Parts: sequence; structure tokens; C-alpha cells
Amino acid sequence: MQGKIISIFKDPKLGLQTQTPLVVSRLEQYLQLLVKWNRKINLTSEKTAEDILYRHVFDSLQYSRVLEQDCRMMDIGSGAGFPGIPLKIIFPQINLVLVESQRKRCSFLEAVIRDLEMEKVEVINARVEEISVTRTGTFEAIVFRAVSSSQACLSLGERFLVPDGKIILKKSPEEKQDQSESNLMFLLDKEVSISSYHDVVSSLLVFSKCFT
Repeated sequence: MQGKIISIFKDPKLGLQTQTPLVVSRLEQYLQLLVKWNRKINLTSEKTAEDILYRHVFDSLQYSRVLEQDCRMMDIGSGAGFPGIPLKIIFPQINLVLVESQRKRCSFLEAVIRDLEMEKVEVINARVEEISVTRTGTFEAIVFRAVSSSQACLSLGERFLVPDGKIILKKSPEEKQDQSESNLMFLLDKEVSISSYHDVVSSLLVFSKCFT
């Protein structure tokens, strides 16, 4: 499995440098935990480590193109840890909060953090609307992966961001139509075209919170 992990870091579609043996080992360990837990709870429809690597990990690593390596980041609707966990593995200085409403998935995320001995990572078992006001204005980046509406994500994430903080969404070309809707709190700062491992084209949309 490590050979396959090393090969994705060499894929020019990711634009990443070759990673250390520790990064490769931790990604392999994460994939092993995913496969093991997938037998008990529904984390991904893909059941093999290879399929999860090429589908979910590869897509998650695309976010590295638009992230600072030491930011304070919230992953909303993290599920099985995408994109937050792979990004934390390659950028260990990220301060990461994973938000997930399903308790069983949170138990998996907590097991990953424990087994991989990750620091500066927290799991919040709640709907994002229920998160304490003490988190207001504390994050530099918020990431969403599986989303239906850009505007809904901007509304959900806005209160957690510092001024000029970023909300980062992954969207297919068909899904980008709602980005033109008005939201005076944000500007579309950047759009980065990306391709999946199997060459499916989509975009990372980076919205910057305006100063208030």
C-alpha cells in the first residue's frame, strides 16, 4: 500500500512534493483504520484501501493548493475525516477541528486521532448550528467537501471566521451556478481547477470574508 501512497504524491495533478516516510506511514494507518471501521459502520461506499485512497484521500489532498500549512481550520461535516485528516497528516502544524453530527463517525475520528497520536486536533459531535458561540471568530479556514449549496456553506461558516478568513468548497462545473448569488459578507477570492485521480474535473472555490 505504501507504494500506491507514494505514487499519488508524485501525481502532477496534486502538485505536492514527495512526502516523508512518516507521512506515508500515517496515511497507510489511516486507510487501514477506515477499512476496519467500514465493516462496522458506514463511512464510505468504497471498501478497499486502494479505492478510498484514489477517491477520497486524493480529493482531500487537492485542498493543499489553497491552504496555509499552519492555519486554524474547521472541517464541517467531516464524516470519515475528509478532507481534514489527510490535510492534517501532510500539514501537521494545522490546528484542526472536525465537526460531525453522527456519534459513530465521531468515535472513528477519535480513534484515528488516538492511534495516529495526532496533536492539535479536536472532534465536535454536533450540528454546526449548535456549536458554542465561544468558537466565533477563531478560524482562518473552513473547508467543506460534500455540499449542495455554496450560499448555505457561507452562511453556516461565516460566524466562525476571523476577518479575511477563507471558506473553501469543492464544486463540479454544474454545481457552481449558485456562487453568483449575493452574499455581502464574502468575495470569491480564487477558483482553482482540479482533477480527480480518474480525471474528473471540478473546482476549489475560495471565498474570503470581508472586513466588518
